Formats: sequence, structure tokens, C-alpha cells
Amino acid sequence: MTFEEKIEALWEEKQIMKVILRFGRSLDTGDWPAYRSCFTSPLNIEFKSLTGQEEVRVDADLWTLFADQILSPVRRHHTYSNFDVTLDGDRAHALVYHTSRHWKSTDRGVSHNTQYGWYDFSFERQTDGAWLMSRVKHAFRWVDGNDALLDVHDAELQKTMARVFCAENIAAARATVA
Repeated sequence: MTFEEKIEALWEEKQIMKVILRFGRSLDTGDWPAYRSCFTSPLNIEFKSLTGQEEVRVDADLWTLFADQILSPVRRHHTYSNFDVTLDGDRAHALVYHTSRHWKSTDRGVSHNTQYGWYDFSFERQTDGAWLMSRVKHAFRWVDGNDALLDVHDAELQKTMARVFCAENIAAARATVA
């Protein structure tokens, strides 16, 4: 690999890491347009360890609505480490450790929920050179605290979840892997 190729690889890795950091920062601040700007549309989402649902292929606007509805009731703080980025032409893969903290005042149980695990991201380079997430897998090794803080009983959230995790979106995700 030439010196110029090494510099180019470092630049591309840095651009991918910036998208990952924007993803986390926008989750924490509730900047949903910035969150949406991280994704291709549609994209694949696999949050089975959190939702119990199979991987889906979903419109990025709908996924952003889901994130807004499930996370807005709690305060959030995401930290990332152990970035491992692999470039493959106009595609890339990143495995990143995360600690995802959630807090909400509650009369039932502790006021925090912390997930320890990793995000497994796939990226596609766009025609303008920007990198966007085309697949996001969220997994955790363990959780500390109160799982009930991420309350899925809100009627509007349940409607959105039915649209996100429908059979059609599960089938579409399976078709992208096949």
C-alpha cells in the first residue's frame, strides 16, 4: 500500500467514525434530523437483543420516528470505543463497542438502564463521497438497571413498532441477505 493509499484509508475511516459519532450524539441530544442523516433509505435494522424482533428493512424516516418515540421519554448518554473499521471499495464495516445509558425518574425500581455491548454497522459510500449506514445491528452483552424505563406501551409507539417490525419488512431484510 502506498503512502497516498494509506492517507486515503485513514481519511475514509475518519469519515465513517464521524458518522458513528453523529449517530450517538444525535441520539443523546434528540436531534432527529441529524440522526436521520446517518442512514441510507431503506436500511436494515437488527435490534433483536432490545426489541426481540427479527431484522427488518425499513424506511429511514420511519426508523427515526421509532427512535424518537422510544427514546424521547428518557435522558440518554451513549459512549463508543474500540472502533474497528474495514474498508472494501464503496462499502465498509465497523464494529464499535457501546455503553448506552438511559435515565428517567421513576417510582418503580431504579432510575437508570445501561446497556453494554456493540454496534455492528455496514456503510455505503454515496455518489457525493459521503458514507451512510446501510445496516445497524445493536447488541448487548448485559444490561444493568431497570428495563421498564424504555416503555413500549405508549399507543403511538406501538403503532410505529407495528409498521417497523411488520412481516413485509422482515421479508425484505431476509431478501437483502440472500
